[in-house]
Amino acid sequence: MSELGIVEGFFGPTWSHEARVSFASFLKTYGGDFYIYAPKRDANLRKAWRDVWSDTYIQELKNLRDSFQQKSLKFGVAFSPFGLGSTITPDDWSHLEKRFQILSDLNIDYLGLFFDDMPSTDKLLDVQTQVVNLALRFFPKGLIFCPSYYTYDPILDKVFGQRPAGYVEGLKDAMLEQVDICWTGPKVISEELSDEHLAEVTDLLGRKPYIWENLYANDGPRNCKFLKLRYFTGRSSKLLRSTQAVGFNLMNQPYLSQLVYLSSLWAIEKNLSPEESFKASCFELCSPKLAQFILYHRDDFFKLGLDQLTADQKHAMVTELQDDHSPIALDIKAWLKGEYLVGPECLTD
Repeated sequence: MSELGIVEGFFGPTWSHEARVSFASFLKTYGGDFYIYAPKRDANLRKAWRDVWSDTYIQELKNLRDSFQQKSLKFGVAFSPFGLGSTITPDDWSHLEKRFQILSDLNIDYLGLFFDDMPSTDKLLDVQTQVVNLALRFFPKGLIFCPSYYTYDPILDKVFGQRPAGYVEGLKDAMLEQVDICWTGPKVISEELSDEHLAEVTDLLGRKPYIWENLYANDGPRNCKFLKLRYFTGRSSKLLRSTQAVGFNLMNQPYLSQLVYLSSLWAIEKNLSPEESFKASCFELCSPKLAQFILYHRDDFFKLGLDQLTADQKHAMVTELQDDHSPIALDIKAWLKGEYLVGPECLTD
Protein backbone atom coordinates (compact mmCIF):
# COMPACT_ATOMS: atom_id res chain seq x y z
CA MET A 1 0.00 0.00 0.00
CA SER A 2 1.26 3.45 -0.83
CA GLU A 3 2.09 6.13 1.69
CA LEU A 4 -0.08 9.21 2.17
CA GLY A 5 1.06 12.65 3.21
CA ILE A 6 1.55 16.32 2.46
CA VAL A 7 3.69 18.05 -0.15
CA GLU A 8 3.82 21.77 0.62
CA GLY A 9 4.72 22.57 -2.97
CA PHE A 10 2.48 25.42 -4.02
CA PHE A 11 3.02 28.99 -5.25
CA GLY A 12 1.73 32.03 -3.43
CA PRO A 13 1.48 32.84 0.30
CA THR A 14 3.25 30.19 2.33
CA TRP A 15 2.05 28.56 5.51
CA SER A 16 3.36 29.93 8.77
CA HIS A 17 5.75 27.87 10.87
CA GLU A 18 2.95 27.37 13.39
CA ALA A 19 0.63 26.07 10.67
CA ARG A 20 3.26 23.68 9.34
CA VAL A 21 3.97 22.30 12.78
CA SER A 22 0.24 21.78 13.36
CA PHE A 23 0.30 19.17 10.61
CA ALA A 24 2.56 16.96 12.72
CA SER A 25 -0.07 16.45 15.41
CA PHE A 26 -2.82 16.42 12.79
CA LEU A 27 -1.23 13.63 10.72
CA LYS A 28 -0.35 11.68 13.84
CA THR A 29 -3.95 11.86 15.02
CA TYR A 30 -5.82 11.22 11.79
CA GLY A 31 -3.39 9.34 9.57
CA GLY A 32 -0.53 10.09 7.27
CA ASP A 33 3.05 9.10 6.77
CA PHE A 34 5.07 12.13 5.67
CA TYR A 35 5.43 15.87 5.18
CA ILE A 36 7.62 17.38 2.47
CA TYR A 37 8.64 21.02 2.76
CA ALA A 38 8.79 22.58 -0.72
CA PRO A 39 7.09 26.00 -0.90
CA LYS A 40 7.84 27.77 -4.18
CA ARG A 41 8.45 31.09 -2.39
CA ASP A 42 11.37 29.69 -0.38
CA ALA A 43 14.09 31.15 -2.59
CA ASN A 44 16.79 29.13 -0.80
CA LEU A 45 15.33 26.00 -2.33
CA ARG A 46 14.55 27.39 -5.78
CA LYS A 47 15.67 30.57 -7.54
CA ALA A 48 18.36 31.59 -5.05
CA TRP A 49 19.62 28.08 -4.36
CA ARG A 50 23.23 29.08 -5.05
CA ASP A 51 23.20 31.64 -2.21
CA VAL A 52 24.67 30.71 1.16
CA TRP A 53 22.14 29.30 3.61
CA SER A 54 22.29 31.04 6.96
CA ASP A 55 22.66 29.17 10.23
CA THR A 56 19.26 30.51 11.19
CA TYR A 57 17.65 29.01 8.09
CA ILE A 58 19.27 25.63 8.66
CA GLN A 59 18.11 25.65 12.28
CA GLU A 60 14.55 26.39 11.11
CA LEU A 61 14.67 23.30 8.91
CA LYS A 62 15.96 21.26 11.85
CA ASN A 63 13.15 22.49 14.06
CA LEU A 64 10.59 21.60 11.42
CA ARG A 65 12.19 18.18 10.94
CA ASP A 66 12.03 17.51 14.66
CA SER A 67 8.35 18.42 14.82
CA PHE A 68 7.51 15.56 12.47
CA GLN A 69 10.12 12.97 13.32
CA GLN A 70 9.27 13.23 17.03
CA LYS A 71 5.75 12.14 16.03
CA SER A 72 7.22 9.15 14.11
CA LEU A 73 6.38 10.82 10.80
CA LYS A 74 8.78 11.08 7.89
CA PHE A 75 10.03 14.51 6.88
CA GLY A 76 11.53 15.68 3.62
CA VAL A 77 12.84 18.82 1.97
CA ALA A 78 12.54 19.44 -1.76
CA PHE A 79 15.31 21.20 -3.66
CA SER A 80 14.70 22.85 -7.05
CA PRO A 81 17.92 24.09 -8.69
CA PHE A 82 16.33 26.63 -11.02
CA GLY A 83 18.19 27.77 -14.14
CA LEU A 84 20.74 25.02 -14.70
CA GLY A 85 20.25 25.27 -18.45
CA SER A 86 21.72 22.79 -20.91
CA THR A 87 25.02 22.38 -19.06
CA ILE A 88 26.17 22.18 -15.47
CA THR A 89 29.14 24.42 -14.75
CA PRO A 90 31.91 23.55 -12.25
CA ASP A 91 30.48 26.22 -9.94
CA ASP A 92 27.05 24.62 -10.23
CA TRP A 93 28.50 21.24 -9.26
CA SER A 94 30.13 22.80 -6.23
CA HIS A 95 26.93 24.50 -5.12
CA LEU A 96 24.91 21.31 -5.64
CA GLU A 97 27.29 19.22 -3.58
CA LYS A 98 27.26 21.76 -0.75
CA ARG A 99 23.46 21.86 -0.66
CA PHE A 100 23.14 18.06 -0.78
CA GLN A 101 25.68 17.73 2.02
CA ILE A 102 23.76 20.19 4.22
CA LEU A 103 20.49 18.38 3.55
CA SER A 104 22.10 15.02 4.19
CA ASP A 105 23.52 16.27 7.50
CA LEU A 106 19.99 17.28 8.50
CA ASN A 107 19.04 13.59 8.63
CA ILE A 108 15.82 14.13 6.71
CA ASP A 109 13.93 11.09 5.47
CA TYR A 110 13.35 12.29 1.91
CA LEU A 111 15.11 14.53 -0.54
CA GLY A 112 12.86 15.91 -3.23
CA LEU A 113 14.46 16.99 -6.49
CA PHE A 114 11.66 19.03 -8.00
CA PHE A 115 12.21 20.39 -11.51
CA ASP A 116 8.58 21.36 -12.02
CA ASP A 117 7.56 24.60 -13.71
CA MET A 118 10.95 25.53 -15.15
CA PRO A 119 11.92 26.54 -18.72
CA SER A 120 12.69 23.68 -21.08
CA THR A 121 16.11 23.08 -22.64
CA ASP A 122 17.29 20.64 -25.30
CA LYS A 123 19.43 18.79 -22.73
CA LEU A 124 16.75 18.64 -20.05
CA LEU A 125 16.78 14.92 -19.34
CA ASP A 126 20.55 14.62 -19.46
CA VAL A 127 21.13 17.51 -17.04
CA GLN A 128 18.45 16.35 -14.62
CA THR A 129 19.75 12.78 -14.68
CA GLN A 130 23.22 14.01 -13.75
CA VAL A 131 21.80 15.96 -10.80
CA VAL A 132 19.76 12.95 -9.66
CA ASN A 133 22.80 10.70 -9.83
CA LEU A 134 24.80 13.17 -7.75
CA ALA A 135 21.99 13.37 -5.20
CA LEU A 136 21.89 9.57 -4.93
CA ARG A 137 25.40 9.68 -3.45
CA PHE A 138 23.92 11.57 -0.50
CA PHE A 139 20.43 10.02 -0.53
CA PRO A 140 20.67 6.44 -1.82
CA LYS A 141 17.17 5.90 -0.44
CA GLY A 142 14.30 8.32 -0.16
CA LEU A 143 14.88 10.32 -3.36
CA ILE A 144 11.76 11.76 -5.01
CA PHE A 145 12.14 13.27 -8.48
CA CYS A 146 9.58 15.60 -10.06
CA PRO A 147 10.25 15.94 -13.79
CA SER A 148 9.65 19.19 -15.64
CA TYR A 149 6.86 17.49 -17.59
CA TYR A 150 4.86 15.64 -14.96
CA THR A 151 1.61 15.24 -16.88
CA TYR A 152 0.39 14.97 -20.46
CA ASP A 153 -1.22 18.40 -20.08
CA PRO A 154 -0.15 20.63 -23.01
CA ILE A 155 -0.33 23.71 -20.77
CA LEU A 156 3.23 22.87 -19.65
CA ASP A 157 4.49 22.99 -23.25
CA LYS A 158 2.64 26.23 -23.88
CA VAL A 159 4.09 27.98 -20.83
CA PHE A 160 7.57 26.47 -20.44
CA GLY A 161 8.42 25.42 -23.99
CA GLN A 162 7.86 22.26 -25.96
CA ARG A 163 8.95 19.19 -24.05
CA PRO A 164 12.03 17.67 -25.69
CA ALA A 165 11.30 14.63 -27.83
CA GLY A 166 11.48 11.48 -25.73
CA TYR A 167 11.79 13.33 -22.43
CA VAL A 168 8.98 11.60 -20.54
CA GLU A 169 9.57 8.29 -22.30
CA GLY A 170 13.25 8.48 -21.37
CA LEU A 171 12.62 8.77 -17.62
CA LYS A 172 12.08 5.01 -17.34
CA ASP A 173 15.66 4.16 -18.26
CA ALA A 174 17.37 7.36 -17.08
CA MET A 175 16.19 7.16 -13.47
CA LEU A 176 17.44 4.27 -11.35
CA GLU A 177 14.69 2.10 -9.96
CA GLN A 178 15.02 3.40 -6.37
CA VAL A 179 14.07 6.92 -7.52
CA ASP A 180 10.39 7.78 -7.14
CA ILE A 181 8.92 9.85 -10.00
CA CYS A 182 6.12 12.37 -9.47
CA TRP A 183 3.07 12.56 -11.70
CA THR A 184 -0.09 14.66 -11.42
CA GLY A 185 -2.29 12.70 -13.80
CA PRO A 186 -3.71 13.58 -17.22
CA LYS A 187 -3.74 17.27 -16.24
CA VAL A 188 -1.89 19.58 -13.88
CA ILE A 189 -5.07 19.49 -11.79
CA SER A 190 -6.65 16.18 -12.74
CA GLU A 191 -10.37 15.63 -12.38
CA GLU A 192 -9.82 11.89 -12.75
CA LEU A 193 -7.15 9.33 -11.95
CA SER A 194 -8.49 6.13 -13.47
CA ASP A 195 -7.22 2.56 -13.18
CA GLU A 196 -6.32 2.69 -16.86
CA HIS A 197 -4.34 5.90 -16.51
CA LEU A 198 -2.39 4.68 -13.48
CA ALA A 199 -1.53 1.43 -15.28
CA GLU A 200 -0.43 3.36 -18.37
CA VAL A 201 1.81 5.68 -16.34
CA THR A 202 3.30 2.77 -14.41
CA ASP A 203 4.36 1.24 -17.70
CA LEU A 204 5.59 4.60 -19.00
CA LEU A 205 7.77 5.33 -15.95
CA GLY A 206 8.83 1.75 -15.24
CA ARG A 207 7.53 2.03 -11.67
CA LYS A 208 4.39 3.01 -9.81
CA PRO A 209 3.94 6.79 -9.93
CA TYR A 210 4.33 9.08 -6.95
CA ILE A 211 1.10 11.01 -7.28
CA TRP A 212 1.41 14.75 -6.70
CA GLU A 213 -2.25 15.34 -5.86
CA ASN A 214 -3.29 18.81 -7.02
CA LEU A 215 -7.06 18.35 -6.69
CA TYR A 216 -7.30 21.05 -4.01
CA ALA A 217 -4.59 23.44 -5.24
CA ASN A 218 -5.64 27.11 -5.44
CA ASP A 219 -2.27 28.82 -5.83
CA GLY A 220 -2.74 30.71 -9.10
CA PRO A 221 -4.15 34.14 -9.99
CA ARG A 222 -7.49 32.58 -11.00
CA ASN A 223 -7.64 29.60 -8.65
CA CYS A 224 -6.85 31.74 -5.60
CA LYS A 225 -10.32 33.25 -5.98
CA PHE A 226 -11.83 29.92 -4.91
CA LEU A 227 -11.68 27.71 -1.85
CA LYS A 228 -11.30 24.21 -3.22
CA LEU A 229 -13.73 22.62 -0.78
CA ARG A 230 -14.46 19.89 -3.27
CA TYR A 231 -15.30 16.24 -2.80
CA PHE A 232 -12.60 13.63 -3.32
CA THR A 233 -14.02 12.24 -6.55
CA GLY A 234 -12.68 10.71 -9.75
CA ARG A 235 -10.03 8.63 -8.02
CA SER A 236 -9.40 4.96 -8.67
CA SER A 237 -10.56 2.56 -5.99
CA LYS A 238 -7.08 1.01 -6.39
CA LEU A 239 -5.30 4.32 -5.75
CA LEU A 240 -3.30 3.06 -2.77
CA ARG A 241 -2.31 -0.15 -4.54
CA SER A 242 -1.44 1.45 -7.86
CA THR A 243 0.86 4.21 -6.63
CA GLN A 244 4.11 4.54 -4.73
CA ALA A 245 2.71 7.39 -2.65
CA VAL A 246 0.09 10.12 -2.75
CA GLY A 247 1.32 13.54 -1.69
CA PHE A 248 -1.41 16.14 -1.31
CA ASN A 249 -0.40 19.60 -2.52
CA LEU A 250 -3.13 21.54 -0.78
CA MET A 251 -4.63 25.02 -0.59
CA ASN A 252 -2.87 28.18 0.51
CA GLN A 253 -5.21 28.07 3.52
CA PRO A 254 -3.51 25.56 5.86
CA TYR A 255 -6.29 24.70 8.30
CA LEU A 256 -8.96 24.44 5.63
CA SER A 257 -6.48 22.16 3.88
CA GLN A 258 -6.56 19.84 6.87
CA LEU A 259 -10.30 19.54 6.37
CA VAL A 260 -10.09 18.41 2.74
CA TYR A 261 -7.12 16.14 3.50
CA LEU A 262 -9.15 14.39 6.20
CA SER A 263 -12.13 14.19 3.86
CA SER A 264 -9.93 12.49 1.25
CA LEU A 265 -8.41 10.13 3.81
CA TRP A 266 -11.77 9.03 5.14
CA ALA A 267 -13.13 8.54 1.63
CA ILE A 268 -10.20 6.21 0.95
CA GLU A 269 -9.90 4.38 4.26
CA LYS A 270 -13.49 4.30 5.55
CA ASN A 271 -15.10 3.73 2.17
CA LEU A 272 -17.42 6.67 2.74
CA SER A 273 -18.92 8.47 -0.21
CA PRO A 274 -17.03 11.66 -1.06
CA GLU A 275 -19.95 13.79 0.14
CA GLU A 276 -20.33 11.84 3.39
CA SER A 277 -16.61 12.05 4.15
CA PHE A 278 -16.58 15.80 3.54
CA LYS A 279 -19.52 16.34 5.88
CA ALA A 280 -18.01 14.09 8.53
CA SER A 281 -14.71 15.96 8.32
CA CYS A 282 -16.47 19.29 8.81
CA PHE A 283 -18.08 18.12 12.03
CA GLU A 284 -14.86 16.46 13.19
CA LEU A 285 -12.67 19.56 12.84
CA CYS A 286 -15.19 22.38 13.33
CA SER A 287 -17.79 23.46 15.83
CA PRO A 288 -21.33 22.45 14.82
CA LYS A 289 -22.07 26.06 13.86
CA LEU A 290 -18.96 26.42 11.69
CA ALA A 291 -19.53 23.01 10.11
CA GLN A 292 -23.06 24.04 9.10
CA PHE A 293 -21.71 27.37 7.79
CA ILE A 294 -19.16 25.59 5.56
CA LEU A 295 -21.70 23.07 4.27
CA TYR A 296 -24.19 25.84 3.49
CA HIS A 297 -21.66 28.05 1.69
CA ARG A 298 -19.50 25.36 0.06
CA ASP A 299 -20.80 26.10 -3.44
CA ASP A 300 -20.33 29.84 -2.88
CA PHE A 301 -16.68 29.26 -2.05
CA PHE A 302 -15.96 26.57 -4.61
CA LYS A 303 -18.12 27.59 -7.61
CA LEU A 304 -18.81 31.32 -7.30
CA GLY A 305 -15.60 32.55 -5.73
CA LEU A 306 -14.51 36.03 -4.73
CA ASP A 307 -15.33 37.74 -8.02
CA GLN A 308 -18.95 36.57 -8.17
CA LEU A 309 -19.75 37.05 -4.50
CA THR A 310 -20.96 40.59 -3.86
CA ALA A 311 -19.33 42.86 -1.31
CA ASP A 312 -22.48 42.59 0.81
CA GLN A 313 -22.40 38.79 0.71
CA LYS A 314 -18.74 38.70 1.74
CA HIS A 315 -19.35 41.20 4.52
CA ALA A 316 -22.30 39.17 5.80
CA MET A 317 -20.20 36.00 5.89
CA VAL A 318 -17.37 37.71 7.77
CA THR A 319 -19.89 39.14 10.22
CA GLU A 320 -21.43 35.69 10.77
CA LEU A 321 -17.97 34.36 11.69
CA GLN A 322 -16.84 37.38 13.71
CA ASP A 323 -16.98 35.57 17.07
CA ASP A 324 -15.31 32.40 15.77
CA HIS A 325 -11.54 32.60 16.22
CA SER A 326 -10.78 29.00 15.35
CA PRO A 327 -8.01 28.49 12.75
CA ILE A 328 -10.43 27.29 10.07
CA ALA A 329 -12.75 30.27 10.58
CA LEU A 330 -9.75 32.63 10.43
CA ASP A 331 -8.70 31.04 7.12
CA ILE A 332 -12.14 31.66 5.65
CA LYS A 333 -12.34 35.26 6.88
CA ALA A 334 -8.87 36.06 5.55
CA TRP A 335 -9.80 34.66 2.15
CA LEU A 336 -13.07 36.63 2.08
CA LYS A 337 -11.07 39.80 2.83
CA GLY A 338 -8.74 39.15 -0.12
CA GLU A 339 -5.70 38.23 1.95
CA TYR A 340 -4.86 35.15 -0.13
CA LEU A 341 -4.60 36.69 -3.59
CA VAL A 342 -1.77 35.31 -5.76
CA GLY A 343 0.01 37.03 -8.65
CA PRO A 344 1.13 35.45 -11.93
CA GLU A 345 3.91 33.39 -10.33
CA CYS A 346 1.88 30.20 -10.95
CA LEU A 347 2.00 30.20 -14.73
CA THR A 348 -0.11 27.09 -15.31
CA ASP A 349 -3.27 28.61 -13.77
